[in-house]
Amino acid sequence: MKRLSRYALYIALCLSLNVNAAIPDSSKMTHWFKQPVALDGWQFTHQAEQFTLTPKPQSEAHGEVTYAPKHRPCVVSVPHRFHDKHTLTIGAHIFQHSCQVLLSNTKHRYDNNDTGKTYDYAKQPHNIHASAIVAFTSLHPTAKVFQIHGFSQKKRKTHGGKLSEIILSQGKANDDALWKLKSCLVKQGYRALIYPQEVQELGGTQNIMHQLALPEYSFIHIELSYQTRKQLINNNQQLELFTKCVQSLL
Repeated sequence: MKRLSRYALYIALCLSLNVNAAIPDSSKMTHWFKQPVALDGWQFTHQAEQFTLTPKPQSEAHGEVTYAPKHRPCVVSVPHRFHDKHTLTIGAHIFQHSCQVLLSNTKHRYDNNDTGKTYDYAKQPHNIHASAIVAFTSLHPTAKVFQIHGFSQKKRKTHGGKLSEIILSQGKANDDALWKLKSCLVKQGYRALIYPQEVQELGGTQNIMHQLALPEYSFIHIELSYQTRKQLINNNQQLELFTKCVQSLL
């Protein structure tokens, strides 16, 4: 029994090492953006000047990366594509019309087989999502990182939170770019507020992006109410105008 127990521990250790080995660090992703190639654990596709890394079905890898070098140097991050409905559709539209990089999760952040945080890219830094963002912004220091989230107005406690359709943030401090984005969205008819100056509720106050080595004010957190997300995916003209507001910061 002792031999079997030790063997089981050995296998578990090997599996954990293999999982960690499958995660490319920011240095590897820096090389990848310079020369896109296949990575261990991910399928690599190249079509129409667009490169994509998708996790292999039987691997422990997770997270999808799409890179279009002919686009503008910015990143669209969709960390909760399953929980925050329609955010991938909205993020993909911004990517297709603007940014070089689209990042999204491929596993639910509340996976039953784990702690609930392992696959949450807004809380867990050890994944291809964080590595890609650090790598890309090191190559393009003026690049913006637009992270798209969803929120429920019903769950907000303050009056401002309940009335908000869009909540914008860059962390504890904001620069003029965020106010410019707000102004554009307000002109389109949205009730857009800025955290923490105008509303004190934000779903991403503990976002791991604020702990990464990113250029100052490069990260822009965009929270969309469910009603706003539905409107955007059902009205192409509205989605185009929303995308133009994001483009105004590039």
